[in-house]
Amino acid sequence: MSTNVSTTSSILSTLSVSDYISSNTFDNETICADELINELLEGTSGRVIWGIVQIILMLSGNIGNILTLIVLNRRLMRKGGVNNLLQGLAISDIVAPTLACIPHIIYYYGSSTNDNLINFVNLYLMPIATGATFCSNWIVVTITSFRLMIVVKPLYSQVYCSSRNEKKALIIISIFSILSIVPYYYYRSHINALNVLKVISAILSILGPWVICVILWILLIRIVSRKIGLKKSKQFTLHSQIVAQRLKSKSKITKMVLIICFFNIICQLPVLILTILGLSNGNPCGYISAMIFGCLLFVSNLLLIVNHSINFFIYSLTNRKFRYTLKIMCRRCCCCCYNHQIRQQKMMMIMNYDEQRKAPYQQRYNDDTCSSSKTRPSPRLLITIHINNKSEQNQFKTRHDDL
Repeated sequence: MSTNVSTTSSILSTLSVSDYISSNTFDNETICADELINELLEGTSGRVIWGIVQIILMLSGNIGNILTLIVLNRRLMRKGGVNNLLQGLAISDIVAPTLACIPHIIYYYGSSTNDNLINFVNLYLMPIATGATFCSNWIVVTITSFRLMIVVKPLYSQVYCSSRNEKKALIIISIFSILSIVPYYYYRSHINALNVLKVISAILSILGPWVICVILWILLIRIVSRKIGLKKSKQFTLHSQIVAQRLKSKSKITKMVLIICFFNIICQLPVLILTILGLSNGNPCGYISAMIFGCLLFVSNLLLIVNHSINFFIYSLTNRKFRYTLKIMCRRCCCCCYNHQIRQQKMMMIMNYDEQRKAPYQQRYNDDTCSSSKTRPSPRLLITIHINNKSEQNQFKTRHDDL
């Protein structure tokens, strides 16, 4: 991935292109996409879109995905459908946009001599972002296929769509994603080999998952709308449990999976078109061709970040259990300090009340001890008095004997 692709420009800006490029500078026939993108990167619109808007979207998406991981690990959500796959999707959605935005941050907020750093990021970090995108796309395919299995074969869903199989699918996807990015490090100095790798990566990580997602999405919509209808439910009147399971298949989770798959298809479409155009001609010349290429570049990168960031909002809007768990978690976090203060105040009140109750009994006990000390002499005093009396008696006896 080149520097221009990593730090893509803002073509769809509110400002006119003539603010940055005059008609006298470039001829409409000789201007190419790289030149147009480089000029727009230096403008105000490029800094606003790529230096501010995209970074804000990335940060908000990371916060949403972190909250998703926390909520999915709560006790109420552990037994939900495709829970492990959703956690893997959240992790890949954190890694991919974060690494993709690092060149933008370096380009706009780094030092002026940052070409070496950007090249290092493109060579060593961008393949990891590509692998994370590979994981994200194939996890969406796996989630949709698992949900399709639950709708079509509800009796076998607990066998084939178990938590153990979800973990196996995540491990397999992770292994293939690592294998897909290893050649980028091995052939990083061979340009011809990198071009071949880009074609293979485009087929495996973008074209293949996109086509499968479209097919699964269409099948899932048709099967859900057909199997849940009254006409099909009459065929299972003798099997009430099967009817109940099939009715449950059209649940919030199924709608959530359909919406996730739909957004993945829409957001990946400009990326697919741009990839095909880039493989055929990576630097089209001509003002119209360059503008089309730049617009696709802007839209594809923006929609990729939106695709990685929107899942948290989809879960919150479509999944009631997720929304309820998030509400409880936020309530506990927000009220933690307040409850701690209230608990301390209650403990102080209880301690003060106990001291007030113990005060009269303590005073009475002290009075009793004082009165008893006045009437009853101590044992040592009694012993001394007894000894003195005996000595006086002995003296009296001796005097009487003398007389």
